[in-house]
Amino acid sequence: MAGLAAARARGCKGDRKFALAKAQARLAQASVAQRDTSVSDLCKELGIKRVTLYRYVGPKGELRNYGRRVLGLA
Repeated sequence: MAGLAAARARGCKGDRKFALAKAQARLAQASVAQRDTSVSDLCKELGIKRVTLYRYVGPKGELRNYGRRVLGLA
Protein backbone atom coordinates (compact mmCIF):
# COMPACT_ATOMS: atom_id res chain seq x y z
CA MET A 1 0.00 0.00 0.00
CA ALA A 2 2.89 2.35 0.71
CA GLY A 3 4.08 1.94 -2.89
CA LEU A 4 0.68 2.93 -4.26
CA ALA A 5 0.56 5.96 -1.99
CA ALA A 6 4.03 7.02 -3.13
CA ALA A 7 3.06 6.61 -6.78
CA ARG A 8 -0.08 8.69 -6.29
CA ALA A 9 2.01 11.37 -4.59
CA ARG A 10 4.16 11.50 -7.75
CA GLY A 11 1.03 11.99 -9.84
CA CYS A 12 0.70 8.45 -11.24
CA LYS A 13 -2.83 7.18 -11.61
CA GLY A 14 -1.98 3.48 -11.63
CA ASP A 15 -4.13 2.73 -14.67
CA ARG A 16 -3.09 0.16 -17.23
CA LYS A 17 -2.03 1.56 -20.60
CA PHE A 18 -4.43 1.06 -23.48
CA ALA A 19 -3.51 -1.51 -26.14
CA LEU A 20 -4.59 0.89 -28.90
CA ALA A 21 -3.79 4.55 -29.43
CA LYS A 22 -6.53 7.00 -30.43
CA ALA A 23 -5.73 6.75 -34.14
CA GLN A 24 -5.66 2.95 -33.98
CA ALA A 25 -9.03 2.86 -32.20
CA ARG A 26 -10.55 5.08 -34.90
CA LEU A 27 -9.02 2.89 -37.62
CA ALA A 28 -10.39 -0.24 -35.94
CA GLN A 29 -13.85 1.28 -35.65
CA ALA A 30 -13.95 2.35 -39.30
CA SER A 31 -12.51 -0.94 -40.54
CA VAL A 32 -14.85 -3.19 -38.56
CA ALA A 33 -17.84 -1.14 -39.72
CA GLN A 34 -16.99 -2.13 -43.31
CA ARG A 35 -18.31 -5.62 -44.01
CA ASP A 36 -15.41 -6.60 -46.30
CA THR A 37 -12.71 -6.15 -43.63
CA SER A 38 -10.95 -9.27 -42.39
CA VAL A 39 -10.81 -9.11 -38.61
CA SER A 40 -7.77 -11.40 -38.56
CA ASP A 41 -5.86 -9.14 -40.95
CA LEU A 42 -6.85 -6.05 -38.99
CA CYS A 43 -5.64 -7.63 -35.75
CA LYS A 44 -2.31 -8.55 -37.36
CA GLU A 45 -1.93 -4.99 -38.66
CA LEU A 46 -2.64 -3.50 -35.23
CA GLY A 47 -0.57 -6.11 -33.37
CA ILE A 48 -3.41 -7.19 -31.09
CA LYS A 49 -5.54 -10.27 -30.53
CA ARG A 50 -9.16 -10.62 -31.63
CA VAL A 51 -10.39 -10.42 -28.01
CA THR A 52 -8.63 -7.08 -27.55
CA LEU A 53 -10.17 -5.71 -30.74
CA TYR A 54 -13.66 -6.64 -29.58
CA ARG A 55 -13.05 -4.92 -26.23
CA TYR A 56 -12.67 -1.66 -28.13
CA VAL A 57 -15.10 -2.13 -31.01
CA GLY A 58 -18.24 -4.22 -31.36
CA PRO A 59 -18.84 -6.59 -34.29
CA LYS A 60 -20.84 -3.93 -36.17
CA GLY A 61 -18.26 -1.15 -35.65
CA GLU A 62 -19.82 0.50 -32.60
CA LEU A 63 -17.46 1.75 -29.90
CA ARG A 64 -17.44 -0.22 -26.68
CA ASN A 65 -16.35 0.94 -23.24
CA TYR A 66 -12.58 0.64 -23.86
CA GLY A 67 -12.93 2.44 -27.20
CA ARG A 68 -14.86 5.31 -25.65
CA ARG A 69 -12.31 5.58 -22.84
CA VAL A 70 -9.29 5.68 -25.14
CA LEU A 71 -10.96 8.36 -27.28
CA GLY A 72 -11.92 10.36 -24.19
CA LEU A 73 -15.67 9.99 -24.72
CA ALA A 74 -16.46 8.17 -21.48
